[in-house]
Amino acid sequence: MEIAFSGETKKKRQEKPGGWSEGEITAELKKFDDKIEDCKQNNGEIEVRDAIVDKAEFLHYDAKNFVEAEKIYREAYKMTGGASRKMEILFEILLMNIEKEDIAVVSKDIDSCHKLVEEGADWDKKNKLKIFEGVYCMMIRDFKKASDLFVSSVATFTCVELMTFNEFVFYAVVLAILCQDRKTLRKEIIHSPDILSVNRDIPHLKEFSESFFNCDYKTFFQTFIEICANVQKDKYMKDHAYHYTKEMRLVAYKQYLESFKSVTINNMA
Repeated sequence: MEIAFSGETKKKRQEKPGGWSEGEITAELKKFDDKIEDCKQNNGEIEVRDAIVDKAEFLHYDAKNFVEAEKIYREAYKMTGGASRKMEILFEILLMNIEKEDIAVVSKDIDSCHKLVEEGADWDKKNKLKIFEGVYCMMIRDFKKASDLFVSSVATFTCVELMTFNEFVFYAVVLAILCQDRKTLRKEIIHSPDILSVNRDIPHLKEFSESFFNCDYKTFFQTFIEICANVQKDKYMKDHAYHYTKEMRLVAYKQYLESFKSVTINNMA
């Protein structure tokens, strides 16, 4: 997301200054392979699996080789027991494929995560899955489902590996204004302590949401221009910026005209 929010998305490891050269990557991978082989000879399956995950994480976060990293992650996935630990690996794969915008693979892995939730994955993984699925829904322009997922996750957000809380609040608010009814907006957005704790730090967001809810249309359309500019730069919503702008204007006009619904000739007479 291109908005200048404070804070950085959580990383698995500190990046090496200057990056890794091809020779350094090859040497480091050799160390991982030696460690994996040693674990196979002297330790159990858990240690082997952990060593394979370490190699995948290096390829993912340091070498930036997503194709090879995904192969290694999936190898580790096959060796992993327990629904929650399997979801941890799928989340790493989802991070890469969301960045690559590989919609088909993201959809397949989200379905796999839902099956793991049914098998007994823990509450934290279930909550994080809502955020991953919400991002997927934004990418395919299913704004209503994305909004439902985000609104239900405001109080339980922990998915900092995918986005910061400020970024999450931006998505939650701009989609809720578009998709949710006024009762839900009042409870989950306008009066939400979690939203109120950060929305002042996000340019124009507080004014945008409150002016819409309070029917202050002059302020709303002034801030709407700024919100649309941010949507146009957002990595998940930029391809749907025109659609969002058009639909949001219709929602605002509909709310404005709703107050005139009872103004009929009979009532005026």
